[in-house]
Amino acid sequence: MKTTDEYSQKLVELIERSAMIDRLVQKSRQAAADVKQELDELRAKQRETTHILHKLENPSGNAWENIGGGG
Repeated sequence: MKTTDEYSQKLVELIERSAMIDRLVQKSRQAAADVKQELDELRAKQRETTHILHKLENPSGNAWENIGGGG
């Protein structure tokens, strides 16, 4: 009878650990999705900033000279 009780106890432990693993997997997937969203937002801002810098750099090269010369 002791073997049956031990088996039942171990089975319950296995089920509980499986549930814990499932919760952690779900949590890690959500965290990965959150990180991906944040990265996407930062990359979009980076592209925007790069675009603005190129606009400032290219069309009016002498505008920077005017600023450097006191306006």
